[in-house]
Amino acid sequence: MSASSSKTVSGILWSAVDRFGNVLLQFLLNLVLARLLTPEDYGCVGMLAIFIAVSQTLIDGGFCSALIQKQDVTSKDYSTIFYWNIAFSGILYAILYAISPAVSEFFNMPILCEVLRTLGLVLPVSSLGLVQRVQLRKQLKIKQLAVVNISSLVISAIISIRMAFMGYGVWSLVALQIFNNLIASVVFWFITKWKPMLYFSVAKLKSLFSFGGYLLAASILQEFSKNMQGVIIGHKFSALEMGLYSQAKKLEEVACSTFAQVIVQVMFPVYSEIQDNLEKLRGMLRDNIRLIAFAIFPIMVVLVIVAEDLIPFLLGDKWLPVVPYFQVLCLGGFFTCLQNVNFYAVAAIGKSDTLFRWSFYKWGMLIFLLLAGVHWGIYGVLLSVVLSEFNIFMVNALLVKKYLKMPLSTQLLACLPSLLISMLAGAAIAVVGYYVEIHFLFRVIFFFIIYFSSAYLCNFAVLKDLRRIRKSIFNKI
Repeated sequence: MSASSSKTVSGILWSAVDRFGNVLLQFLLNLVLARLLTPEDYGCVGMLAIFIAVSQTLIDGGFCSALIQKQDVTSKDYSTIFYWNIAFSGILYAILYAISPAVSEFFNMPILCEVLRTLGLVLPVSSLGLVQRVQLRKQLKIKQLAVVNISSLVISAIISIRMAFMGYGVWSLVALQIFNNLIASVVFWFITKWKPMLYFSVAKLKSLFSFGGYLLAASILQEFSKNMQGVIIGHKFSALEMGLYSQAKKLEEVACSTFAQVIVQVMFPVYSEIQDNLEKLRGMLRDNIRLIAFAIFPIMVVLVIVAEDLIPFLLGDKWLPVVPYFQVLCLGGFFTCLQNVNFYAVAAIGKSDTLFRWSFYKWGMLIFLLLAGVHWGIYGVLLSVVLSEFNIFMVNALLVKKYLKMPLSTQLLACLPSLLISMLAGAAIAVVGYYVEIHFLFRVIFFFIIYFSSAYLCNFAVLKDLRRIRKSIFNKI
């Protein structure tokens, strides 16, 4: 196995440990906190998500992606971006601090003023470790990233749970984010050998911005539009409904995005390395799409079917109203899981300006759908989110068709087998559940027995991909 292949396999393995380990820890943490806190507590943080998400995107500035994409990056580049991040994060925090009274008045919740001022500390804290994180990712040193991410989450989770037990309510959620970023930033300084030089270059900043600037604008639009859901729900409805939506969205994202993000995290640097070999890039992208669909589609189907039993089992009966929210959002999960793999394939060949231009349409359409859907209540908002996820998938897929010369039919055919047997297995357990009263966990087991047996009998191409990955892993070991 070549050195680059070995590095990629190692990256996938440790990225999986990182992502799945974090998701598992966050999932378990959420189970504990959901029983100690109220939907209103989650709603408070959910309403403020747009301010933190957009601010963190501005700090990144697209420069992190530009540093990864640039092949001849130097320590001067890293130092320039490091000092930029520090200065800009301070400015953004000052802005958040100043507007926090207006934000609390907009949502008619006085507590949000102090919550936003405290939560905003995430910005300067996280900016301290951004460059070190990028270096590790660019070098595919995913093992170190995994160790830092998991250890910081464990420590911050202990602090958050302790605060929840002591009755601090929403502040336990605020502390979770602050300590998670603080611990990670501190550890990055100890495990990386790089230290910033006393150097800053406006010319280098402009050079990196020529690529990263487009991704910055696209990311700002994306984060603003995605988090507009929280603004609309929080302002139009209540903290309770915002909390229910936040919990449903969190569970749906765990199910539909975890595995896909592992693939994207590792493959973006790999895509960038082979950006001049479109045939190889197309083949790798097709295999990734097929693998993601095979892993995620059955999860979406089974979750929709067993949600009414699963949610109370995991979170408690007070979260039962989350069920219909969660079921609707899972429909969008079929498209969400495939969005970023297409997006970063296009970004890897240097088409960030095109992605930027199309982001106006994608995220503008989301805002339009949300503003239209709100007239039909909370379910109108949920359906608007699903329609937007489909729209974003189609745009990214059509950009792949144009610039990578990969037909849309190739992507759809890569997904179709997994979708068909998922629906077959789903229909089977629905019938069994209708006629026979059995615990939902046994229905889930029955579902996956049918799913994997059907895939094996039909000799799915993705099984060959999995065998090849397994062989690469054993060769590395």
